[in-house]
Amino acid sequence: MAEEIQVVDLDDYTEPAETPGCYAIYLRLSREPSPAWRAQFQAEWQRIPTGFKRPAAVFGDRIRLEIHGDDMVREQLNFALSLVARTNAAMARRESAGGE
Repeated sequence: MAEEIQVVDLDDYTEPAETPGCYAIYLRLSREPSPAWRAQFQAEWQRIPTGFKRPAAVFGDRIRLEIHGDDMVREQLNFALSLVARTNAAMARRESAGGE
């Protein structure tokens, strides 16, 4: 069965990001994903055209998402949720094709 990861919560914790005017939020995942899932997450992120996307990376059982002070937070959360769904779908396709 393909590895399926879900976003289960938004942490209250935020921190300043390196980019001026940005801060980072953390989304808690259902569990810590495998290295293969994390690599697929980054590949899916890179496929998204620039403009709307913000820096996102998996650290342990969390996604760190940078948000600009002018961003609509709900849109950025939806972006992260869709990225997780795309990653899960890609992992399922890999498994059904016989790859890991």
